[in-house]
Amino acid sequence: MNFVMLPWTAVVAGLAGLAAALYVLQQLRTRYRDVTVVTTLFWKQVVDEAPVRKFRERFRHPLAYALILAICSLIWLGFAEPQFAAASDDTFHVLVLDASAGMAAAGRFDSAVRELTREAARLPVDRRQVIWSGGELRSLLAPGEHVLLLQKRLERLAPEPAPASVERLLRQLSAVRRAGQTSVVVFGDAPVRRQVLDLVPASITVGRAAQPQTLVGNAGITALGVSDAASGAWDRVDVLIDVQSSGDGAAMTAVGIRITLDGQPVPDAVVSRTARPGGYSLLVRDLPAAGGLLAARLGAPDTLPVDDAASLRLPSKPILKVMLSASLQREIGPVLKADSGVTVVTASPDVVIRRSGETAGGGVPALEFVQTASQPQAFVLTHPAAFESDLVLADAVEEIGLAQIDAMSLAQDTGRRIEVSIALGQQWRFSVWDELLSEHYNFTRSRAFPLFVANAVRWLAGTPAWYAEVAAGRPLVAAASGNPDRIVNTAGRILDPLGAPFVPPRAEELKIADVNRTLTASLLDPSVTRGVLDSAVDVAALAPVTSMPGPDVATWLLLLAIGLLSAEWYWFQRGRLP
Repeated sequence: MNFVMLPWTAVVAGLAGLAAALYVLQQLRTRYRDVTVVTTLFWKQVVDEAPVRKFRERFRHPLAYALILAICSLIWLGFAEPQFAAASDDTFHVLVLDASAGMAAAGRFDSAVRELTREAARLPVDRRQVIWSGGELRSLLAPGEHVLLLQKRLERLAPEPAPASVERLLRQLSAVRRAGQTSVVVFGDAPVRRQVLDLVPASITVGRAAQPQTLVGNAGITALGVSDAASGAWDRVDVLIDVQSSGDGAAMTAVGIRITLDGQPVPDAVVSRTARPGGYSLLVRDLPAAGGLLAARLGAPDTLPVDDAASLRLPSKPILKVMLSASLQREIGPVLKADSGVTVVTASPDVVIRRSGETAGGGVPALEFVQTASQPQAFVLTHPAAFESDLVLADAVEEIGLAQIDAMSLAQDTGRRIEVSIALGQQWRFSVWDELLSEHYNFTRSRAFPLFVANAVRWLAGTPAWYAEVAAGRPLVAAASGNPDRIVNTAGRILDPLGAPFVPPRAEELKIADVNRTLTASLLDPSVTRGVLDSAVDVAALAPVTSMPGPDVATWLLLLAIGLLSAEWYWFQRGRLP
C-alpha cells in the first residue's frame, strides 16, 4: 500500500504523535471528586485541597482513549490517502499526460491530472514512469520517485498551445528495446492515427484512461498560409485563412473574423470568402510583401479560446539590384529580364554578374564566369573567413540547387568531372566555368538555367528565405530560395540542426539569429479545433484501461471515523463515557 499525500515515514510519525498528544490530553482531563462537608464555612478550603486537574492519574476510561485515538487515526490516514498497489508483474507502466491545446477545454486537464495521480500512486514505484506530452516530451516522474514529487511538479503546469505529441512518444518508445511488456496509458484526448499504432511493436500496449471529450460549439483557425500573388506582382503575396468548427458547423459558419496587418484592419475589398461544410475559407489578395505581421482573430468566444487567433509574418521580397557585365548581356540578359524580382542597374548593385578579370561592381558579391584552365572545379564558392566552410557549402548546394544540375550530362559534354569546391576570400563569390555558356553545351538551353541564375544571385545577396506556413508541430520549410533563418533560444543557441528543418513545438514567437526579426508560429490543428472524435484523420480507437484503482480508501476511512464519532456521542448520552 502507498500513500498519495504523505510518505510512509510521515504517516507513522503522525500516528505516533496523535497517540502521545491524546495521552497527554487524557491525563489533563477534568475529574470531579465527591467531598462531604458539614458546613459551607469550610468550602473554600475544600476547593483548595481538591484541584480539578491532576497529572499521572490512572486511566478511568481506557475505552474512551482508544475510541478517540481510533477516530483521529482514521482521519489522519484518510488525509494521507492510501492506495493499494497493483499486483506485481514484469510490465513497465508508462503514464502519459496529454498537455496539448485540446486539453484546455473546461475541466478536462484537471480531471486527467486527478486520474493520473491516483494511477501513479497505485502502481509499483520502480516500474512506472510519468511523461508530459505537450509541446515537448519530458519526464514528470521517474521510476523510484515518490508520487508527491509528481503533485508538486504539476502545481503550476497547464495545457500548452501545441498539437498533441503522443504519436512522437510512441515512435520513441518503439525504438527502445525493453525487457518484458510495456503498458502505455494516455490520460487525455490526444489523437493517435492507425498507421502510427500499426508500427508499435507487440510488446507495447497502448490504451486510454477515458474516452476523448466531444467539443460542442467550438470554432478555430486551422490554416494560415502565404503564396506568391496570383496577380504576378513580385512584391505582393496572397494569404489563405481556413476556419473550421466542431460538429456539423452549421451555427459557426456565421462567426466573424477580424484580419489586421501590423495592427491596421485589412480592407474588405481584398478579402473573398468561400463557405464549405463545417466552416469557410478566406483569400486575402495582394498584400505587400514587406515583412508585416498578419493577424486573424475570431469574433465570438467559444469552448476553446486557444485556437481563435493566429498570426503570420509576411515575407520580405525586395527587388534585387543586379549589375550585368556587357560581355554577358547576350547569355544572361534575357534570364534577368524574365525575373520579376530583379532589376538591372549600372550603379550601387547588390550583386554583380561578370567574367573573371573584370572590375565591374567592385567588391560586392559576384557571380563570375572563369576559364576552365584557371579553375579545375566547375563551381567554386568563395566566402570570408568569418564563416564556417562546411556550413557555407551545405547551404549553397541546397539553396542554389547544385544538386539538381545534371552533372552526368555536363561531364559527358565537357569530358571532365563536375565538382564543387569552396575557398576563402575577401568577398562572396560564386565562380562557374565560362565554357558552360557556350552553344556547345545544353546548360544555357535547359529549363534549370534561369532558376540556377536566380538562386545564385539571391544566395550571394543574402536574401532571406520565406515560409508559406509557420505552424506549431510542423517542419519549417522555406517556400523559396534564400538564406534560411536560424532559430535560436533565449541564450542564443541555435535550435535547428543542419540538414533538419526546425519544428516549432508550440504557438510562440521564434527568435532568429543575428537579425532583429522574429517568426510567429501559430496553432493550426484541425484535431484540436474539431476534437478527436470529429477529426478528419483516421484516429485509432484506443482500448479503455480497466486496471484503474478500486474503491476510494480515503472516503471509506472518513466514513468509518464519522461512524465511530456517532457511536461515541451515543455512549456519552447513555452515560457510558465521560
